Amino acid sequence: KLMLFKILKDSVDYMDFKYQYKGNGRPQIFYDDLLKSMCIKTYHQYSSWRLESELKIARSMGVIQQIPKRSTINKYLQNPMITEMLHRLYKIIAEPLGEIEVYFAADATGVSNAYGNERWINVRHSKEEKRKARSYSKLHIISGVKSNIICSAKITQGNAHESPYFKPLLDDTAKIFNIKEISADAGYLSKENVKAVDKMGAVPFIMGKKNVHVPKQGYTAWDCMLRLWKNHQMFFAEHYHRRSNVESTFSALKRKFGDFCRCKKPQSQENEILAKIVCFNASVLAEAMLTYDLKGGFLK
Repeated sequence: KLMLFKILKDSVDYMDFKYQYKGNGRPQIFYDDLLKSMCIKTYHQYSSWRLESELKIARSMGVIQQIPKRSTINKYLQNPMITEMLHRLYKIIAEPLGEIEVYFAADATGVSNAYGNERWINVRHSKEEKRKARSYSKLHIISGVKSNIICSAKITQGNAHESPYFKPLLDDTAKIFNIKEISADAGYLSKENVKAVDKMGAVPFIMGKKNVHVPKQGYTAWDCMLRLWKNHQMFFAEHYHRRSNVESTFSALKRKFGDFCRCKKPQSQENEILAKIVCFNASVLAEAMLTYDLKGGFLK
């Protein structure tokens, strides 16, 4: 908890928000205090009514300067501008791990929009998946295999397919990390996705399907990957098995910070999930700082 407070303070201060108040009307909220308060709320899995005591502790430690009101936090959770800030924040926290991460994995999971829903794994394999998935938000991520850091994320409706979001997540990850390999399950299998991985100099390990045509000739990334999958299964499985780490990422994220949203509106639910990612990345970075000599990003 103390490490989270320190990482949260340093990373938000690194974003360097400019306070602009022209002296007319009600003073604007400090966005840095607001972001920190939202993440502290998510970290403790508290409702807004129970949050004030934790924010007083954070203020006494110098993490925040002012305590936002409960109504203010709930109001700004519905603001799309906060969504952009949270996306930027978890990437800033992930940036120092660019020194050690070269292998990545992509996958998606469901986060319940209300307490008491079925586990996503039961919904995922249900005959009524499309209908039940409407009450879930789907979290698409690319995570590092070594540390499980979440590099890029996208939140959609629960019945959205994974494949169309692979390339945007990949491009987003490549801005910070040097990608050497990326693995994903058969839901991401397409020529466009394989071509996108090859274009940035990385090697794709995306699981094939039974009905896919394996070309006997050709030297494109698509041809080579499918022949490797078909003819050298043990070698392919050794690299593809790195994808298992993304399942560990989802498990840790949900166990630590909950598998459901307390908020009721779609925009606030998206922001709540992004706040979970910020807290998760902060906890991953806290552990990595004890293992590696990290000096990149906001840690300089």
